[in-house]
Amino acid sequence: MAGRLADLSGLKVRKLTVQEDDVRELLTVELTESGGMILPARSLSEGTLRFLALCVLLEDPSVTCLLCMEEPENGIHPANIGAMVSLVRDLAVDATDAPGPDNPFRQVIINTHSPYVVQLVDPQDLLFADTALQRAPAGSLAPGLLLRPLAGTWREASQTEVPAVTKPDILPYLTTPPGAHLTMGITA
Repeated sequence: MAGRLADLSGLKVRKLTVQEDDVRELLTVELTESGGMILPARSLSEGTLRFLALCVLLEDPSVTCLLCMEEPENGIHPANIGAMVSLVRDLAVDATDAPGPDNPFRQVIINTHSPYVVQLVDPQDLLFADTALQRAPAGSLAPGLLLRPLAGTWREASQTEVPAVTKPDILPYLTTPPGAHLTMGITA
């Protein structure tokens, strides 16, 4: 887990320990930085603690379930979103290998509004939430959730009733927003 935490920009982790307090029946996570400073969990950011919790799940092969997360990038420095996306991807079962102790049967669903996450996730894994009128069993129409695949992916090929999302549809997730004051664009 210390190795995964070391992937986070700005956090130089030497080791991670758990201190036991038998009197208070309390466990305290402590992170030791490369300079020797010991940081208790309460001094770590919410994003770092979320990342650490996901690392614990990754290391436990007995966790075989559906994991649903809302905006896992919250509280994470933008430079660390790639490490978070990689961790979330590694949590899911590798569908190309048989499930087992080294490949626990886990599915992961996240939702996000982050352009960074959308750009870093494999396009094959993306579904875009939309609403559409759906016919209820009684015959009435009501707005319902529609999950749309990205055009050109295997998900589109397996769907005939749901219209795919095209890259122009998701331009805000792929480009710098209008009026951005700071960009990495090339200047003449």
